[in-house]
Amino acid sequence: MLTTRRTLSYLAFLVPAAGLSVFAVVMARKIVKRAPKDYRRAEVLDGGRCIRLDLDDYTKAPGDFGVFDPATAKYVRVGEVTMINEDQKFVERLLDDSGSTPGGLGPIVDWTPDVFFEPSAIRGDYREVDVPTEYGAAPAWLFEADNTDVWVIHIHGSWTDRSIMFRDVHAFSSLGFTSLVPTFRSDAEVSPPQAESSHLGQTEWRDVESAVSYAVTHGAKRIVLSGWSMGGTIALLTAERSAHRERIVGLVLVGPVTSWRKAITAGAVRAGVPTIGAALVLRLLEAPVFAKMLGLEEPIDFDALDWVDVANRVDVPTLVLHSRADQEVPWEISDAFQRANPATVTLISLPEAHHTQEWNASPSTFTNELISWVSKTILTEQS
Repeated sequence: MLTTRRTLSYLAFLVPAAGLSVFAVVMARKIVKRAPKDYRRAEVLDGGRCIRLDLDDYTKAPGDFGVFDPATAKYVRVGEVTMINEDQKFVERLLDDSGSTPGGLGPIVDWTPDVFFEPSAIRGDYREVDVPTEYGAAPAWLFEADNTDVWVIHIHGSWTDRSIMFRDVHAFSSLGFTSLVPTFRSDAEVSPPQAESSHLGQTEWRDVESAVSYAVTHGAKRIVLSGWSMGGTIALLTAERSAHRERIVGLVLVGPVTSWRKAITAGAVRAGVPTIGAALVLRLLEAPVFAKMLGLEEPIDFDALDWVDVANRVDVPTLVLHSRADQEVPWEISDAFQRANPATVTLISLPEAHHTQEWNASPSTFTNELISWVSKTILTEQS
């Protein structure tokens, strides 16, 4: 009987432990690997004036968004919610067909926070340039402006692409700065492919450093790094390690990952997994053998990617724009980041929005907060 009890006790431990191990492997892969597209069913209604979509938290969110039809490679801007049917699980929204004919949309579309789709929709004076990097030329968009002394480098997050930063370029546009929107090694646009896994900013920052060098070579005297999500991690690393860090005069971070350790732990909690599950994920990504299995060039150093648990690590004026409703990178992480760096970090709470969709929820609020801070903190100090 004692043996049986011991066996049952061991099995009772083993089953959840095995489950946590499986979770840890799956979550580790999800963090560093590109996920498949999450398509929604779509139908154009009312003579092309509105679209019906599968209902979820994203498709019913207030604000302006976009849909992409993979069959026609067509983007269309989507606006106001006109109907939500909770029983049949669909939402209807207005379509902005000013730039295209939406009649052929569907039956499936990709939902995107990008609403501009092409660089020409932001400013006509742009061109494609090649930024020299350690692996070759990386494509970037250069939005030229009258002010060639101040450059903004717009840094996107993991498993998105540079077009997602059009909203950021738009928000900065009235300041008259030159804008550079680079790619980095894990982007699909980079040819030949350089990285099959995201390194959470740990290696990607070197490609943004190449963009900084490009800006300096072309006349930049002051540089603002604007990073969204993982782009925030990259901006923080670049500000610390850049050979041109004396020219980096400010950071603008939107829903930033300022502690990957805390962000991963929050994700495990959201999934209903004990804290030990998150600890296993961290250990896997820190382990050289497992990191290599995931296609990482090097294991992740989570201490190097943490600006929350080290006081006063940030020495560059920094603005954080973040919604308290962010589920992926919780507001509390940005709050702790600001408290750890009170002399340099300004944290602004924006209207309710999903992760890095603060601009979509209220473009005017987002833009006004950004312009006010840049004008007060960077332009005033440098005048």
